[in-house]
Amino acid sequence: MITELIKKFIYLLVIQLFLFPSHSFSQNIKIEAGKSAAMSNASVAATNIWSVYNNQAGLGYLSNITLGVFHQSGFIKQQNTQGISFAFPTKTGTIGASYSYFGFSQYNEMQAGLAFGRSFTRYFAAGVQINYLSTQIADNYGSSKAVNFEVGILSQPVKGLFIGAHVYNPARSKMKNEPIPTIFKLGAGYQFSEKVFMGIETEKDFEHDAIFKAGLNYQLINYVSLQAGISTNPTRYSFGIGFHYISINAHVGFLKHQTLGFKPSFTLSYGF
Repeated sequence: MITELIKKFIYLLVIQLFLFPSHSFSQNIKIEAGKSAAMSNASVAATNIWSVYNNQAGLGYLSNITLGVFHQSGFIKQQNTQGISFAFPTKTGTIGASYSYFGFSQYNEMQAGLAFGRSFTRYFAAGVQINYLSTQIADNYGSSKAVNFEVGILSQPVKGLFIGAHVYNPARSKMKNEPIPTIFKLGAGYQFSEKVFMGIETEKDFEHDAIFKAGLNYQLINYVSLQAGISTNPTRYSFGIGFHYISINAHVGFLKHQTLGFKPSFTLSYGF
């Protein structure tokens, strides 16, 4: 009996620390999907379906209709995140849509986004996304909703080199009286060869120290790729493997927190 009470106490304490800090409605779902999940999310210079979460300018370089789904496990199951994304290239640019859900019945966050990315030349692209946010807390704490937007740019000054910048919530929107984080990202990615790609970036918001990230993708064989990465504040390591067949891309990634342990993720995308 005492053991069960102790387990329940520890469980509720973890939930309180991770999910109910001051019962805040402030929200920003962290999405780590695709191969970038195994590259410590060094993804501001990426150009794939997951650009709907990282830098919408990357959508401008897509040429195929693409659908993607992901599942990102938390350090406890109540921190799991799931989502789906869709990209539809047109003559004037690529339209993107995304939906993500974090949490469980007692506490959850939802974000739905509608994006547009366009490459104006081979050397420059820009993107924008508007988001609808919702946070719900059980036990009469209620719910709150908000709208914000994000913008990004991406440049390819020379073949193989991409330089990206992205701002989430530049208007500093709030959810009730709680500010939604405003996050700046700046980074670059370089394709050293057909097999090797490296991305580096820094991420900063107004409330926390800057985060530095670096990730590497290596195409082992035609159907298999390997990824690894590192980020700071706190120090986290990541690694993963990708499987590729025709237009199907599947990735399994693992993020290692120095204190909390491993956090796995799985993504699957298909290009029509």
